[in-house]
Amino acid sequence: MTDFFFLPGWPLAMPQLFWLGVLLLAATALGELLDRWLRLPRILGYVIAGALLGPEVTGLLTEGAVQGLGPFLDVAMGIVLFELGSRVDLRWLRRNPWLLLTSVLESALAFGAVYAILAVVGTKPLVAAAAATIAVATSPAVVLAVSKEMRAQGQVTERLQLLTALNSVYSFVAFAMLFAWLHLEARGSIGLVAMHPLYLVLGSIALAAVAAVVLLAALERLGPRGDVQTISALGVVVVAVAVAMALKLSVVMTLLGMGILTRALDRNRRFLAVSFGYVGQLFIMMLFALTGAALRLDLAATALAAGLGIAAARALGKAVPVLALAKPSGLSYRKASLVSVGLLPMSGVAVVMAHEAASIWPSFGPQLGAVVLAAVLILELLGPLAVQFALRRAGDAADAE
Repeated sequence: MTDFFFLPGWPLAMPQLFWLGVLLLAATALGELLDRWLRLPRILGYVIAGALLGPEVTGLLTEGAVQGLGPFLDVAMGIVLFELGSRVDLRWLRRNPWLLLTSVLESALAFGAVYAILAVVGTKPLVAAAAATIAVATSPAVVLAVSKEMRAQGQVTERLQLLTALNSVYSFVAFAMLFAWLHLEARGSIGLVAMHPLYLVLGSIALAAVAAVVLLAALERLGPRGDVQTISALGVVVVAVAVAMALKLSVVMTLLGMGILTRALDRNRRFLAVSFGYVGQLFIMMLFALTGAALRLDLAATALAAGLGIAAARALGKAVPVLALAKPSGLSYRKASLVSVGLLPMSGVAVVMAHEAASIWPSFGPQLGAVVLAAVLILELLGPLAVQFALRRAGDAADAE
């Protein structure tokens, strides 16, 4: 031991926590610059900052650090999904069944269009089906973040949030069902083929229901204060994420279902509209910044044509039913076209779903990842602009001119 053992070594070995703080500062600065100078969504700056500091560009935030922050990403994603789910009014679907039909058709046609375009370019049927299933979901994080940033309220905002929540449910359930096909391809047993998808879907729904009941019971005893409700909801969300991970269930399906069921089961109106405030904003910022850092730009470049094809086919598949059923569902064609534009963002959860498949079937994951990541990269950057445009032109945004 030397006399100077207490001094740090050189060069300094900065912990990854340091670079996480740098990422937070960079994302904040770039988001504000885009908002003030170009009137672009802040979340676009968060994604760009993450990509610049991530392993693919500067490497300041290493791949290991990004992967190590996986639980944080799950919590951030869970908060977004729960908040979106809690805004879904299932009674609205009973009063206006055309909305449900619109939701089913826009999801089905988006799936069919993406599957067809991938089949034309020679993608294997199973990979094409998995990519098309993932492409059904609109990004809950983009829709909710841009809506909150613009303080948007109105017909287009409400329909966009409802359709996003529903098509996310369809996508996650269908993707779980595809696990049966994957097991068949891998010569799995009949029991495994049947039980794995059912465990994922039914187990996630059951956990969502338990979490919703626990939250409502807690709120009944703790009272209606907004800060108490927010902290209680945050605590239950974190616990639900941890339990879902421990049980190997779908975090996405659990938290979105928890939000929907919390509102549906709240007959005594114990639950107010949750707004996580600055805490929620921090989680959203880190969600997008870390998503940007996790993007594999090299894989996306090699599958750029497929990504563009998915984006175009997906947009067409979603627009046709929304416009065709606009009048029966009580929406003008102009606003229906804006809802179609708002549905463009592809869910960044697609990356998580592709990783889940890769962890079980290593040979299948890279094929799916290359196709999905290209589309996510394109729509991660264009999606916030699309939602911002739709909400402003609809007059829903507080800053609409």
